[in-house]
Amino acid sequence: MSSTSETPSDDDHTPWDEVTTARQRVVKTIAHVHGPQTFERPDLRDDVEDSVTVEAVIDDKDRVLTSLKYTRLLNELVEDGYLVKEFQGGTNPIILDVEYDSNRDTRNAAPFGDTSALHTLVAQVCDREGITRDLLAEVDSPYDFNEVKEKVNAVVGRTVLHPYSDPSKYRFTKETYPLVCEKVEESEDDE
Repeated sequence: MSSTSETPSDDDHTPWDEVTTARQRVVKTIAHVHGPQTFERPDLRDDVEDSVTVEAVIDDKDRVLTSLKYTRLLNELVEDGYLVKEFQGGTNPIILDVEYDSNRDTRNAAPFGDTSALHTLVAQVCDREGITRDLLAEVDSPYDFNEVKEKVNAVVGRTVLHPYSDPSKYRFTKETYPLVCEKVEESEDDE
C-alpha cells in the first residue's frame, strides 16, 4: 500500500564490522532462509523455526527466533541500510474470533476502535463457553481491546480472540544482499 523507505545507495549502509552481532545474526538468517525475495516478518519467523540448516550460518537460532517476535531488529536493519521496508504493517488492526462458526456466531472480527463489535465477540465467546457475560465487568477498561482480549483468553484457557493486522514487508537492498551472501558463505565454510 505505501512504500516506507527508499533504496539506499552503496554509501548509505553501515559497514559490516559496525553492525551489532545481533543484527548480523538476523540479516544472515534472512539471507539464508529467504534470499533476496520480499518477506513478511511472521513468515520469516515461521521459516526460521522450520529451518534445519540455519544453524550452519548462525550460532543461536533461539535468539533469532526471539528477535523475530518483534520488528525492532528488522527496522534497525532498515536504518543500517541492509533492508528496505516495502510496506508498513500494523494498519487496519482487528481482533479475530479464531473459533468463529458461521452457523453459530454473528461476528468473526472486531475492528480496533469498534467496542460494540468487540463486546459482541465477547458475548458470543461467553455463550459458546458457558461463561457469564459479566466478564466485561472484570476488566478495568471494557474499551481496551488488548485488556479485553487477554481477559477472555485467560478465562477460556486458550486463545479464542487474536489480534491481526497486515504485516510489514521487507527485502534486502541491491547493494547489501551480495555482501550478506558472502558472510553467509563464510559462516558455512567455517562449519
